[in-house]
Amino acid sequence: MEQATSESYASRLTRVSAYIHDHLDEELSLDVLAGIACLSPYHWHRIYHAHFGETVAATVRRLRLQRAAADLAHTDKPITKVAERAGYDSQASFTRAFSAAFGLPPA
Repeated sequence: MEQATSESYASRLTRVSAYIHDHLDEELSLDVLAGIACLSPYHWHRIYHAHFGETVAATVRRLRLQRAAADLAHTDKPITKVAERAGYDSQASFTRAFSAAFGLPPA
């Protein structure tokens, strides 16, 4: 890949990563993120996956779970509120995802 193209992709991926971090509480659609990168959704997702080694959905899930872990460790928020903020409809699904990611339950 040419250096100019590589730098262009890196710049676009940086913009998208910043947007994801700043909007974790919102719905993050592939179309919106591709628009920020100024690429088609298919091409952008291919580039993203190749660069970061995970899909956008996996990135968002990982970041939300990391934020949830910090909330559980440093605040008195109940698990149900932390689970809602992380995008889970039930505490049970949050507990399964949290346990899979960190090897222990959120409690």
